[in-house]
Amino acid sequence: MKYMNKNFILFFKFLLIILALSSIIKGIMNAVFIGHDFDYRGAVLMWEGINHYQYMMKGNEIMEIQNGYYGQGFFVLLYPLTLIPLDYSKLVWTLINVFLSFFLPIFLSKKLNLDHEKTFYLLVLFIASTPCRVVIGNGQFSLIVMSFLFLPFFYKKSFYIILSGIAYLKYNIGYLLLLYFLSNRQIKNVFFSLIIFTLSWFFYSFITNSNLFINLLEPLKLALYIKTTDGLVYGFSFLKFIFKQYEYLNLLILSLSIIFSFLLLSKIKKFKSESIKLSLFCLIILIFSPTRNYDHILLLPLLLHSLKYYENYLISKINILLILYIFFGLRAIKELNIDVDANIVVLLGNLFIFLFLFITNYLSFSRNN
Repeated sequence: MKYMNKNFILFFKFLLIILALSSIIKGIMNAVFIGHDFDYRGAVLMWEGINHYQYMMKGNEIMEIQNGYYGQGFFVLLYPLTLIPLDYSKLVWTLINVFLSFFLPIFLSKKLNLDHEKTFYLLVLFIASTPCRVVIGNGQFSLIVMSFLFLPFFYKKSFYIILSGIAYLKYNIGYLLLLYFLSNRQIKNVFFSLIIFTLSWFFYSFITNSNLFINLLEPLKLALYIKTTDGLVYGFSFLKFIFKQYEYLNLLILSLSIIFSFLLLSKIKKFKSESIKLSLFCLIILIFSPTRNYDHILLLPLLLHSLKYYENYLISKINILLILYIFFGLRAIKELNIDVDANIVVLLGNLFIFLFLFITNYLSFSRNN
């Protein structure tokens, strides 16, 4: 029986490897031939002295569906890739994303003490997942942002804090890092982390001859102009169904999301477990910020934590099932044309996980103090 079980496990691992390789190859193919989220043209326009935010808000299209609403620094950092043709730039960008899809699970496993066996499952499940494949295939920025977002949890030197500011360039994710520093009263880290954002904002305004203060909010203005959050279910977006004609509704939803994110951050900072803190940190983003399916790569820390304590807690098993649903089930439902509002199911799943982890750990913290 043991021999049969061992053979079954080896066969299962082999299937997972095949699934992961197939997924990443598909992602690479999509990236090379499509990669429509890679904002190459926006960076080219900037380096030609054209404010691409204003260019798009005047009704101009930029190559397929490149929306161009990242922070100014993103287009400054893309400069080396604008020196080579688009096809080669896509290839370089794809290789960076593929490298990070392998590196991040391994890096987190070492930092958070996950054993080799479970690291294997973490790696193959992450690489095989729909969010990871879509990040690679669309030429997305999310894997890079996540890499810098995690730096302050493991490195405290000023150099790493400065680099972590790159996460601010994708503001629907990076906003929480700024709130994290503020909630921990790390004012020095706030200033260090804003260096790249501020310098790139100044540079973008200078090279495009744009008004400095107007340009600061142009990424957000462009996102609202192209209605990038329409149809997304998150945090307080349900208010859109109640106050349909309210002029400042988007501002209200944004304000409430920031306030509640900050309040929750001020509580989770007390927890001792780094994997719990990082998992809850990412869940706050997925609950209160407008995110898309590829942003669920942020479930990586939670998957790691759940695998680590799989044998100990029932909630870890439930977490894994919910993550597998998001990683694989959503795609299957779409392919089968099943009429389910996947966004609401995912939001409720994330909320359930967050509340359970938060309540159990908060009670444990209260008992110990």
